[in-house]
Amino acid sequence: MTERPPLRAARAGVFASVCTAVSVGGHTLTSDHGVPFGGLLAGAALVYAFAWAATGRERGLGAIAGWMAWGQLALHLVFSTAQSAGAHGAHAAGPAAVEAAPGGADMLAAHMAAGAVCAWWLRQGEAALFSYLRLTASALLPLLVLAVPRLTPERVPSSPFPERDAPAPVTPYLRHSLVLRGPPAL
Repeated sequence: MTERPPLRAARAGVFASVCTAVSVGGHTLTSDHGVPFGGLLAGAALVYAFAWAATGRERGLGAIAGWMAWGQLALHLVFSTAQSAGAHGAHAAGPAAVEAAPGGADMLAAHMAAGAVCAWWLRQGEAALFSYLRLTASALLPLLVLAVPRLTPERVPSSPFPERDAPAPVTPYLRHSLVLRGPPAL
């Protein structure tokens, strides 16, 4: 099932905000340094752009986990770069800049753990949203069939003899189906 751009933008926004918020929180706690606001905005914009591309249809847990892992790694690089640039911009010494952008295994493990938890959480929301959309569509379809006026095709005489005023035959087809058999109309 696919959706229209407003719902797609909302889904991409939720994904980007969850991915970015969890990542900046974990990154700040693990590195003991804050992430500059510019780095936060750049990371959120980057993840939103790729989330927009990925939200064309419903995704499973594996696809969401893969996108979340990519997002966490990309955000780690963006945040580390922003922290390093912030340390250089503050005229800090070289060792302070290195400390501002740690990339140890513990930080990457924290990013991946956060990504796994967020992927599970986002999949639950994805499943609930598309279940709701399918339920709504199945509830509204019968109403739409009744609300749309029934168009009857113009009768073309099949023989040169005039027709009698007989009632139209009852067809075994559904009312809303269209039978396309026979020669084309002139």
